Amino acid sequence: MDEGLVALVTAGVGLVGALGGAAMGGLAAVRGARMGAETTARATIEQARTQERAQHGYWLRNERKRAAVLMLEAYDGFTLAASDVTRMFDLEIEASTDVWSAYGSSVNEIRRAYFPLRLLRPARVHQASRELWQLIEQYHAAIEEWARGIMTATNEVRAEWRAREEQQRYTLGRAHSDLLDAVSDSLQGNDAVLRPATDGV
Repeated sequence: MDEGLVALVTAGVGLVGALGGAAMGGLAAVRGARMGAETTARATIEQARTQERAQHGYWLRNERKRAAVLMLEAYDGFTLAASDVTRMFDLEIEASTDVWSAYGSSVNEIRRAYFPLRLLRPARVHQASRELWQLIEQYHAAIEEWARGIMTATNEVRAEWRAREEQQRYTLGRAHSDLLDAVSDSLQGNDAVLRPATDGV
């Protein structure tokens, strides 16, 4: 073969090889860039999800705290109003529609405060708040019975009502303490364990 032709063929093969190498290098660079972009995108998405979870967790913790505080404040108002009603029944203070109205409002405040707490959970706080709420409803039913029969009740019946009210108030105090413990543990992140139900529920 002519030396010029050999040189030309060799040069052509070299050019094809160079072009092929460049193409392969270009494809590798494109693949590398794409993989890098995908990795960056995945990392960005995961970071956004992590941040979103953290923000949601912070929001949920604040909402739970706010709901628990409302329930505990409502309970404080209820105990004061209930005390005034029983003192009125025992004729320790003058009978007044304002006392009865304040008591009714305090029961409604408990009901309003319970439902957000029920929805926001966590389970132990929900259980403790439900037990307290149910005991308050039982107490309220007993107070209404007392109010309906107060004009005709004998001293013996009055003594029975008073004894039952004192027992219910003691049980309410225990349920209130359970709720305080549950809320405290929840805010510290220890809400996995459920406490047994309060006696008498």
